[in-house]
Amino acid sequence: MRSQCTNFVNSIFAVAWLLVATCADSELPAQESPADRGIRAGSYPFVFSDVGDKAGLFPSIAGIQGHAAGWGDVDGDGFIDLYVGTFHSEGKPNLLFRNEGKGKFRFDDQEHLRLHSRASGSLFADLDNDGDLDLFVSSMPQPQKDVVGCTLFRNDGGGKFTDVSKDNGACPTAFGGRSATVLDFDGDGLLDLLVGEDPLPRYNGSTTKSSRLFRNLGKLQLEDVSAAAGLTADTPGYGVAAADVNNDGWPDFFLASSAGNVLFLNDGHGKFREAPGSRKVFAWDGTGGDNMVCGVSMVDVNRDGLLDVILGQHFKAPWREPVPARLYLHRGNKDGNPAYEDITAAAGLKPLPIKGPHVEIQDFDNDGWPDIYVSIVKFAGERPYPLIYKHLGNKEGIPQFREDALGVNDFPTAEDLAIKRSGEFFDKVVRDKKIIYMAPGPSGDYDNDGRLDLFLPNWWATSRSLLLHNETPGGNWLQVQLQWERGNRMGIGAKLKIYPAGKLGDAAQLLGCRDMAAGYGYASAQPAIAHFGLGELTSVDLEIILPHGKGTVSQKGIKANQKLTLKL
Repeated sequence: MRSQCTNFVNSIFAVAWLLVATCADSELPAQESPADRGIRAGSYPFVFSDVGDKAGLFPSIAGIQGHAAGWGDVDGDGFIDLYVGTFHSEGKPNLLFRNEGKGKFRFDDQEHLRLHSRASGSLFADLDNDGDLDLFVSSMPQPQKDVVGCTLFRNDGGGKFTDVSKDNGACPTAFGGRSATVLDFDGDGLLDLLVGEDPLPRYNGSTTKSSRLFRNLGKLQLEDVSAAAGLTADTPGYGVAAADVNNDGWPDFFLASSAGNVLFLNDGHGKFREAPGSRKVFAWDGTGGDNMVCGVSMVDVNRDGLLDVILGQHFKAPWREPVPARLYLHRGNKDGNPAYEDITAAAGLKPLPIKGPHVEIQDFDNDGWPDIYVSIVKFAGERPYPLIYKHLGNKEGIPQFREDALGVNDFPTAEDLAIKRSGEFFDKVVRDKKIIYMAPGPSGDYDNDGRLDLFLPNWWATSRSLLLHNETPGGNWLQVQLQWERGNRMGIGAKLKIYPAGKLGDAAQLLGCRDMAAGYGYASAQPAIAHFGLGELTSVDLEIILPHGKGTVSQKGIKANQKLTLKL
């Protein structure tokens, strides 16, 4: 195992001491007892079922090379729909599935949405601020292949889309688009578009490796303001995420790639600067070339009101040299500069024996503590076990996690470990059906039952894509959706904090903190719905800090177990 799995990375802003902690003991509720499948009885605390057939995704989705996925309610019926991006070669083009409620989807046959692309992002966002979700698809075109690059679709109402890519400013012909997210970086009330670019020209079909910031001019016209806004040229990004990390009311953003991981801070005047020392703080030894850092998400994992960072890996041969997802704890701000510390080992994040590019921080059992999910799934008895590090609570300020999915079968075996060639290894993985990883894997509660489900589109055309329905017994929950009349309609960039009822604003009682966001992890987009597990609490207080200094809105005594839509 590489030394970076256990070493902490320091910067001039980081805390100068090393925290060493062991996972706190915790009694977890036993689910079924599948000892006959080689699973430690009761050790896996989550329950998921593959419902792709029952939900109606098959046979339409069979045979794809999936490389992007995004959730969003395109027709306003209260159920999130799904757009799947592919690497189209001999497989299928991109696909839209409409959610009809009651756990059922139907294939939407709008022909222009069936792009022949090399998709790495599919993002639903209200870019024209008219109340419905438009669709941006990022792609890596290649001149020798008949595939399209980045594409923008306008929602004309009810989920009917029109291609408005031509001359709109956000779809350069030679641009190796990867993950995409939205943010209102200049506070004008319109969502801007941030798109990463691949650092490897042999993949991206572009002569550059420069991620792009596109400013929204209105009426679905955008302009590339990357240089003017301070996004330095040749700064690539496999993964992108936007959130206010220094709590100054302005959205910052993170770019993750094999060429380096960089945090950019917003100065509140439409300009960005690199967070001092961030390249060193988030440096990952051994990256470069095909050893990639892909996913990035930013959520508060230890209830201190500061957004922490998780990074996902796409290393060339982790079955021989396992690589963990890496967790960085926010240690406070000094003069507007956030300090981060690598707590991967101290938090209990084990190295992983396969690639795990997509990462999210979400509460999958609704116990009130956000878990860490990586887009890896193990199988035993034909049942899926997504790789989720369960949050066990804090120990001396350090969040503690436990991982149980890896133990459900014997992968990797000695035979697996002896394989040197990547192609041979993955041929065996697909054949054995013990484990799989996907590039994207966004979460979303598609049936509105208060539990976050997962969609993972398979890269291998002969393997199955997975719609994993979350059936985990757990606590109460609250989902919050915003309709912001004075800013961007989706409320992107608002910071949401929840407290026990009667404890509004008491930092010591904070239960959860996250920014409203859509598009994070890797090649994935989530609905702009903030999900909070509440454990045994039946009511909570909610504080919403609007971006750009537009004020704070609070609501007390909110009943649990509802999706709350707030008009601001």
